[in-house]
Amino acid sequence: MKVLITMVMGLLLLVPACNRNEPSRVGAAPEERSTTANTEAQQRERDDYVKSVQAKLDEFDHKLDGLDARAAKMTGTAKDDLKNMVRQLRDQNKGIASQLDNVKNASPDALPRAKADVDSAMAMLERSYQDISKKYEVTPGTPSKNQQKSY
Repeated sequence: MKVLITMVMGLLLLVPACNRNEPSRVGAAPEERSTTANTEAQQRERDDYVKSVQAKLDEFDHKLDGLDARAAKMTGTAKDDLKNMVRQLRDQNKGIASQLDNVKNASPDALPRAKADVDSAMAMLERSYQDISKKYEVTPGTPSKNQQKSY
């Protein structure tokens, strides 16, 4: 009889313990959905960022084509200098595209740093382009300082 009472008491203790685990499993599902939603939101944010930067890089390709057109109208060392600078800007552009690939594959923890690196490189590219563009700016009918011959 003692064995039977011990078994019944053991079962009674086991049943409430099993029921306590049930709500925690139910509670995990919303947390799992929340994590999935966060992951999807991060992926959308990453995709939007990549598209935005890629559009800027494409825009820079067109701007650099414009500098190439300016160089084609020039002569002498100024032409060679501008072509070299445009080549360097294109290399910077390619480097940013490579960094953008890193953003695409970055873990959620590494994403902010990867984006910061791309943003910094984009800012440097923009500054370099602006400096070169101003340096070799040509107004119709007036040669730039680099194109003027010294007598």
